[in-house]
Amino acid sequence: MEVKEKPDLTSVRTLVKSVSPLARALKLTPNAIYRWIAVNRIPGTHVVKVCNFYDIEVSDILPLTGSDTNNETNVVLKPRSVLKTLMDVYQGTITLDQAVTITGSSKISLTLILTHWGDELPTLYTTLEQLDQKRIDLDEACRRLKVAKYTLHGIRRKYGYAPGPITRTRPLPTLPARRDKNREVALACIAGKFTVKDAARLSNISERTLFRAVDKVTTHKLNDLASWPVVFREALVSEIEGKTPPTVVKWLEFARSQRLFVGKTQKYLQTPASWRSLPLKRLLVGVLLGEGTLEEVAESRGADPKILRSLFTGDLKPMGLTFEQVEFLPLTHQIALAEILLAMMDRKRKVAE
Repeated sequence: MEVKEKPDLTSVRTLVKSVSPLARALKLTPNAIYRWIAVNRIPGTHVVKVCNFYDIEVSDILPLTGSDTNNETNVVLKPRSVLKTLMDVYQGTITLDQAVTITGSSKISLTLILTHWGDELPTLYTTLEQLDQKRIDLDEACRRLKVAKYTLHGIRRKYGYAPGPITRTRPLPTLPARRDKNREVALACIAGKFTVKDAARLSNISERTLFRAVDKVTTHKLNDLASWPVVFREALVSEIEGKTPPTVVKWLEFARSQRLFVGKTQKYLQTPASWRSLPLKRLLVGVLLGEGTLEEVAESRGADPKILRSLFTGDLKPMGLTFEQVEFLPLTHQIALAEILLAMMDRKRKVAE
C-alpha cells in the first residue's frame, strides 16, 4: 500500500503544490487560490474543505487560517529565545505560563508554535542551531525539516535565525570602470596628449579597444584629427565632455576657407607693457588669452569699455560671433579663437611686407 506523503504545512505556498485541482474541488477560480498564496492565509469558510482535500487535521492548518483580503502578510518575528524556551516547555522543565513571562510573547502565539510543530519541535530547534553554527548545510536542513529552501529561509527569519547580509563571493563587475577608463584614455588621444600606440602601452588597453572608444564619443577619425592644431583638438574634447554644439569644427572650416595658417602648437606671446599702440585684434587676443581684462585694456587705451566691446564684436563679425557670445565660451574655445585671430594678423603682416 502506497504511503501518502504528508503535506508541508509551513505555508500556503508549500501546501498547495498545484492550484488547478484544488480550485476545481472547491469550485473557485485559480486566482482565488493564488490570492491565498500571496497573503499566506486560507479563509475560515474553506478550511474544512481544504483539510478534506489534503486529508489533514483542522488543527494542523490553524496557523494558516485568516482573511485573504489583506495583500500584506504580517509575519511576527520571534527572538531566538522563544524556541529555546519552548523546548523547556516541551521537555516539561517549565510551564507554558512561565514561558510567556520569560519570552514576553502571548500565550496563544506560543501555543500555536507548539501545536504546529508538535513532536518535530526538537528537530526544528536542533536543525536551526546546527545550521547557524555551520555544522550542517542548507540541503541537510531542508531534508530534516522536509521543506524547500525558500520555506527554510522563511523559518530561519521567523524564529530569529536569519543569517543576515551574505558576504559577496563573486567579484564586483568591472565593465563600468573599464568603460570609463577607455573613454578617459580615448579623450586624451583626441586631445593630442598621446598617440594611440603610447596610450595603449601606458594604460594596458589594446589599440583596437581605444579606436572603438574614440568612435563612441566622436564621428571624427584620429587620422583626420592628426592634422588639427592641438588647441582645436582640446576644444573638441571640451565639446564632447560638455555636450555642446560643434563650434570648433566651423571655426576650423572658416580658417581653411580663408587660407589661414594655424600651427599645430599654440603660440605663446609676450604680454606688452602697454596696449595703447597695438591693433584691435591684438587687444582682443590679449583679452581672450587672459593677458588683461577688457577694463584694463580699455583703461590702457584711454577708451570706454562699452566702445571697445562694440569694436570687438565688429572684428568677430566675419566668423558670425559677438564678443558677448565669446565671453561665455570655455577657455579652450577662447584659446582656439585667439589662434585664428593671430593667424589673420600674420597674414595681414605678410601682405603688408
